[in-house]
Amino acid sequence: MVLLASSAIVAYILLLAPLTIALSVWDGVIGLDQRMALHRYASKAGLEHKSFSRPLDQSNNGNNIIERTLDAILTEIESKDNNIHGKQQYVEYWTRQEWRHIEAHSDVDEALAKMHDQNPSLLVDDELESKFSATYSDIHGFRFPSNGHVLYLQVGSEVKGPTCVFPSRSSGGDLLQSNEHQEKACAEGGNHQDNGDIKLVTVPAVSGRLLRFDGQDLHAVPRPHDLWMLPFVKGGAEYKPEEVWGRSVILFNVWPGEEDPPLNVSLDSNEGGEGEAHTNELCNAFSEWNEVNVVQNTQIEVPDTQESNQSVKVWLLGNERRRGYPMRTVNLLSPAHGGRESLRKALSEKSLVTELLLRQQ
Repeated sequence: MVLLASSAIVAYILLLAPLTIALSVWDGVIGLDQRMALHRYASKAGLEHKSFSRPLDQSNNGNNIIERTLDAILTEIESKDNNIHGKQQYVEYWTRQEWRHIEAHSDVDEALAKMHDQNPSLLVDDELESKFSATYSDIHGFRFPSNGHVLYLQVGSEVKGPTCVFPSRSSGGDLLQSNEHQEKACAEGGNHQDNGDIKLVTVPAVSGRLLRFDGQDLHAVPRPHDLWMLPFVKGGAEYKPEEVWGRSVILFNVWPGEEDPPLNVSLDSNEGGEGEAHTNELCNAFSEWNEVNVVQNTQIEVPDTQESNQSVKVWLLGNERRRGYPMRTVNLLSPAHGGRESLRKALSEKSLVTELLLRQQ
């Protein structure tokens, strides 16, 4: 990798610009004490999906520390957007403490999707689209949340586990669709992809960071970080010790309050703190958050010897209907600028959020 001279670094920094897609990243969203308290609670809470109604009644102490913190975070975001401020929502959330390989998928109403798979004749697209006008996509046949989020609590010293988001793509099949298909899909509120390129945004896991993206977006967490470029993987992954291999996150989706919450997800269980003391400062004020700019891959210097027509194999989650594609993997081409090396560099970054353009073969 060619090192940038100091003058080039200055020019490089000046080129940083926010991404023109529905994706935001902030650092410094929650403080250290709160992150530790959330991690302790999440470690005991298990993997079950739960949900709660918001905005919360601040005089009611029946919500646990995760719910109170997520409500506070969303309130801060809403303080800058009058269109969503104070609207009723459902928040679905779950936690994970390990860096595991998560194949590419979009979050959906899981129970509704399972019901459709088991009894497709019972669910009619027109009826679902009428009942869930804000969240159901007749193109994909799934109900999607309004927004997805990842709140990073603790990240081990050897973790290279970025969240990889494919804006405006909702299935593996979408990665291979023509622009005409994407124009139809984007009529539901997404963003059009230019020139057939596949946008990929890599967001490294950083303690105290918050990622927010469109609820229909395909996303993944590869392990090893360069899995998509490996012919095979030898040996098993390490998960201990936590300070080396841990990746503690809270994942949460927002669903509109004017529709039903996700099917069969526990709602408003009012668990309280269950022995976990609530801190006075659930999250920092929005004015203290640091918005993270997204660096476009073309701004990064890479060796001239890198070939661009190298394959990138993206693993997909779920059955064929969920994948939107018969195979478990989709083969794409590495970025024209820098080839696999530029993608590998983005996936191994410790903090820098990067946008790359993969290509259809």
